[in-house]
Amino acid sequence: MKIGRTIDEFEVGMQAEFSHTFTQEETETMADLIGDHNPFHYNGEFIRKTRFKKPIVHGLLVGGMISHFGGDLFPGPGCLAEAISFKFLKPVFFGDTVRAVATINEVDIKQKRLAFSMTCYNENGESVCEGKATCIPYQIEGGD
Repeated sequence: MKIGRTIDEFEVGMQAEFSHTFTQEETETMADLIGDHNPFHYNGEFIRKTRFKKPIVHGLLVGGMISHFGGDLFPGPGCLAEAISFKFLKPVFFGDTVRAVATINEVDIKQKRLAFSMTCYNENGESVCEGKATCIPYQIEGGD
């Protein structure tokens, strides 16, 4: 059984996409895991006095969608992240469904590296997050 893909299997312009609906429970779990209990993510007087008026999803959850592409979907299993960055453009609220689209921008055969970008869209088609990643695809035969 083979896991992963070789660098030769990728081309600039290849795309993949998926959607996810974010919940309050996910943000609470993220807060507990990373220790970020910022009041922007909870109901209360603080958030009602901000421009958002209601709690927002942790940016790392939305930006982290890029990791799902790299490790699970596209380039997929066997791809190791080397660098990831993202920019938050609009807030994501609990219950929002975000559609993420990834595109391969560079295939470096010599260095065996891929570069891809991701754009996340809210239900209104507005960009909420943009990300970039470089990764190293591996293919392994056999084993568990």
